[in-house]
Amino acid sequence: MLSRTLPELRRGLTEGAARTLAYELFEKLGFGAVAVTDRERVLAYVGAGADHHAAGDTAIRPVYQAIAENRPLVAPLGIRVDCRHPACPLGAAAVVPLRLSDGPVGAVVAYATDGSPLRDSAVDLLAQLGDQLSAQLQLSELASATNTALQAQMEPHFVFNALNTIASLVRTDPDRARSLVLAFADYVRSKLSRPNKLVTLDEELHHVQSYLELEQARFGSQLAVTIDVSPDARTVRVPPFLVQPLVENAVKHGKTENPLRIVVRGRVRRGRLRVTVRDDGRGIAREALDRVLEPGVSEGKDGLGLGLASVHRRLTAHYGEGVKLRSFPFGTIVRLEVPVE
Repeated sequence: MLSRTLPELRRGLTEGAARTLAYELFEKLGFGAVAVTDRERVLAYVGAGADHHAAGDTAIRPVYQAIAENRPLVAPLGIRVDCRHPACPLGAAAVVPLRLSDGPVGAVVAYATDGSPLRDSAVDLLAQLGDQLSAQLQLSELASATNTALQAQMEPHFVFNALNTIASLVRTDPDRARSLVLAFADYVRSKLSRPNKLVTLDEELHHVQSYLELEQARFGSQLAVTIDVSPDARTVRVPPFLVQPLVENAVKHGKTENPLRIVVRGRVRRGRLRVTVRDDGRGIAREALDRVLEPGVSEGKDGLGLGLASVHRRLTAHYGEGVKLRSFPFGTIVRLEVPVE
């Protein structure tokens, strides 16, 4: 319905995007007037009352309330308490927040006039469109982080596949799109976090789950993952990026045209944490098995950037012992052990 707005919103909530959005809503939904705001001022205004309402005005008070409460609202008095123009035609207003991943950055305001009342069905549709528009804004936010993410050794194809998956859901399933936006944001934050700071295994698994949510949205029933980690294992502190690269590696190198099953298991035994990542994918060729843990092998053009060799090297530096690797024609098992401190 608002396809013209999507390319504009990919650049963020700019004045140009606001103008396009305001015109589209005004023409297609039949409101008396439409404004698009940021958190404080009007970015675009179209419709009745344009002789004394315009871009640059201070946003009406209901906008501040909707943004503060992060929810749509209908203001029965609309702008009348703010506008002192004797002939202002505006009445009630519906306000729908526009959100980035960390909260609202603006709002769409639809006004009623005597000839164009606020119908419940139109307000409901506006709220649904607000979800779609917010998902598109969040995509622009994520796209702007792509270069930074790639510098943090994120695999480029995964980044673009994730963004494309989210984009495909913006119109058809905005709730799912928003969930994936949050998962992607968490994934990026995990990649940008301080590499020398110890984290609990539970924190590491949270980032693993964010990665898997994105990949399962892409592969659907073709990817099944079980995480079987005991409560005491989850509290053990480990260097970051130990488990996540192993799971990423299993997905990237194990996935074929057949469904892929991955099992992540964690247990504490005799003062040591043991974590295994097992998949039933294509396995690692015998001639490559002896070399895959060497620096540069899993980090080349076919690797993940932060792959098996990097995990092996960091484990060895921390604990004097790296990962254990076994591979078969029907799958791969990667195991790591660290002392419980």
